[in-house]
Amino acid sequence: MIKLNQLKPAKQFGPGHFIKEQMDIREWTQTDLADILGVTLKHVNKILNDKQSISLEMAKILGEVFDTDAKYWINLDTSYRLWLDQTKSEKEVFAEMKADAFERMPIKDMVNKGWIQSFKTKSEMEAVILDFWGWDKLNFGELDKLIESEFCLTRKSEAFSQFNEYYKITWYQMAKVVSKSYSVPKYNKKALTELYNRINEFTIEDNGISNFLKKLQDVGVIFFVLPHLQKTYLDGAAFFNEKNPVVVYTGRYKRIDNFWFTIAHEIAHVLKHLDSKKHFILDNLKDKEDSQDPREVEANDLAGDKLKHNEILEYLEPHLNYLTTDKVEECSEELTIHPSVIIGKLAKEDKVSYRHIHLYNSNVLDEIPIEYQWTKN
Repeated sequence: MIKLNQLKPAKQFGPGHFIKEQMDIREWTQTDLADILGVTLKHVNKILNDKQSISLEMAKILGEVFDTDAKYWINLDTSYRLWLDQTKSEKEVFAEMKADAFERMPIKDMVNKGWIQSFKTKSEMEAVILDFWGWDKLNFGELDKLIESEFCLTRKSEAFSQFNEYYKITWYQMAKVVSKSYSVPKYNKKALTELYNRINEFTIEDNGISNFLKKLQDVGVIFFVLPHLQKTYLDGAAFFNEKNPVVVYTGRYKRIDNFWFTIAHEIAHVLKHLDSKKHFILDNLKDKEDSQDPREVEANDLAGDKLKHNEILEYLEPHLNYLTTDKVEECSEELTIHPSVIIGKLAKEDKVSYRHIHLYNSNVLDEIPIEYQWTKN
């Protein structure tokens, strides 16, 4: 559909037409006007036939002669010149394409992450974008439809902007592409449920993260780390790649407690919420702490249950006035849960100062095997 601002008038009159009208009213000849303006007859003839652009100085003179604003003549001339040149140059088309792309995709961030190649020409850019989205032709309207669809249910927070939503969809597209590079056995929902029920045991094992991810793979779940894009504020995601569920971790906070809660939250979505009506879920967990979406409430509750959140609070409540590391480690052993998860829960509930959040924590990416950390070759 043609937009209103794309419609072009059949005929656009230049300033020469309106100058002639004023001359007719005054019964001036071209010679008269040349004398009045202080220019040659040849110059006046070019202006009257719109072959000479109106300069700022001439616009001021015309304004004085015909008792108008100088901007009137500048605007007439500019509108006429634009109408004459309705065919867009290669440079204009390239600029328009870049504007459309940059509005919907964080191009520089994607290039820096190695998700797409850099480009210098219009044809190179078009090839890069078509390859990324798997399109046959460039059509950003497809993205607009996806943003407006019922499947893009991202909460509008203080960090929200139109870019936030488009960039999330761009990240999700990359996650779908990456997921196809992994091969896992047939999905076994029963086995995943059993594994999920024992997730706390893996938090305290030596090499527990690596072992859990291997088990996750064995039950048919694809897992990998894919850094979030600028302005997306994503922690994780869950979706299906054909018949296999996919769980993605962004490493946004890179803490052990954050890793376990994010994974537990996304597995809850896989088991409870992904179906033919809900194809994917993109999670900013900080935004969704107070979410009223029943799916997010259930995923938070399930993750908290598997990671012993209520038991942690109950066990340590009598000791919060003088909590020691010995007591935290005792709780860890008693409940079979990593101390970082304990501190993380206590800090979130304002039971201990948030400055202790890094106690028992380290960079979780150092504990995730490299084969799960996706990088562009």
